[in-house]
Amino acid sequence: MSEYKKHITILGGGPAGMAVAFYAHEKGIEYSLFERSNRLGGNCITIEHNGFLFDSGAHRLHDKDPETTQIIKGLLGSELELIHVPSQIYREGRFIDFPLSPLNLLRFLGLFRFIHSAFQILYAKSKKNAVNEDFKSLVLHQYGKNIAELFLLHYTEKLWGKPADELSTEVAGKRLKGLNLTTFMLEAIQGKKRKTRHLDGSFYYPKYGIGAIFEKMQQHLNTGSIFLEHKVTSIRHENNRIKGIIVNDRKEHMVQELVCSLPLGVVLNILDPPPPFEILELAKRIEFRDIILLGFFLDKESVNNNGSMYFPSERYRFTRIYEPRNRSVHMSPKGKTSLMVEIPCQRNEPIWNQDESLLLNEIAQKLIEAKLFTEDELLDSCVYRVYNAYPILEKGYAERVKPIYAYLSLFKNLHLTGRNGLFSYTHIHDHMVNGREVIDRLCHE
Repeated sequence: MSEYKKHITILGGGPAGMAVAFYAHEKGIEYSLFERSNRLGGNCITIEHNGFLFDSGAHRLHDKDPETTQIIKGLLGSELELIHVPSQIYREGRFIDFPLSPLNLLRFLGLFRFIHSAFQILYAKSKKNAVNEDFKSLVLHQYGKNIAELFLLHYTEKLWGKPADELSTEVAGKRLKGLNLTTFMLEAIQGKKRKTRHLDGSFYYPKYGIGAIFEKMQQHLNTGSIFLEHKVTSIRHENNRIKGIIVNDRKEHMVQELVCSLPLGVVLNILDPPPPFEILELAKRIEFRDIILLGFFLDKESVNNNGSMYFPSERYRFTRIYEPRNRSVHMSPKGKTSLMVEIPCQRNEPIWNQDESLLLNEIAQKLIEAKLFTEDELLDSCVYRVYNAYPILEKGYAERVKPIYAYLSLFKNLHLTGRNGLFSYTHIHDHMVNGREVIDRLCHE
């Protein structure tokens, strides 16, 4: 048991907040977690719809942090499986491996376009002093103009809602690794013998959806320390310390240490007294991307074997489709399947408030045209909205948020975590690592 005697208040019951609660519980530290909705998991939950299950996004558990993997294996046991499913890009009526595979590029482009693209890569790589200061310059330098425009630039602009030359290179994540001129030519010549190993097709996944991770975690925690439907409406501070929080505009809870996974803009706007004017103005420039998730439930056993399908073409409003049963057969009734379609947008865009039946019909027709299903196979459909799905990482965003973090660091008992609190594009294992670090840091203060 820990000798740490302070009480920890946790704001937000998504993966980041849950991770902090988990590690506090493991150390025997008292905590209270406040979540505005009626369930835990945040934007990482599993939804049931007429016998079908689907996740609030194409979530997966990457085996990137051994401790996280072992913890979740311990919580789920045999209900957690290591699966192997590929991801592919849909372009010009055909599928191609993603991350990009040289062998499939040869088949897709044809010999002439392939050689031309190879020389573009060679030429781009020859510019040794090239400055990759934004996403566009990065992918042009990495892939050349043909491949960048076919597969990456338009997709990224749809995903993030900004021109590619206004986006940080960090939006690329780790997906641009594995393809260079050497692998490009060797795989084209030697085929599967030299198949690159960068395809992101292996990950852990729970039998009944990603939400099972946090349902099991909730069962492991002290239920008396978790408060659902408790929206934090004010954070009261004095003399550079957080003193208390107001919940649902009425009840105050005193605070000793506050761990916050709420979006930065939300935190700044509920501080009492409010931050300086210039900080609030900077907060207005912080944007998060929302997602409209459309579900299509089908009277067919399978569409294909892909974990995710990416759609870079501008003729499609959506960016990614995933088939839940390819992660687990338990996600659909026997003999049936479903497709979940992601449309990234902002809440101030017309599509966010578009008539749902019209939107569903429009997207269904696009999927039928792509031969993913027929009209007769469509049983049902639904719309689910994901708020603050991920931060928009514009070029130079780190410098813009630096004054905000400098201001928030003045509060000695405030600790930020998670995708929203740290304004970073992170995943389940990252949230667990961050939660562990927060608790370790508190224990050693």
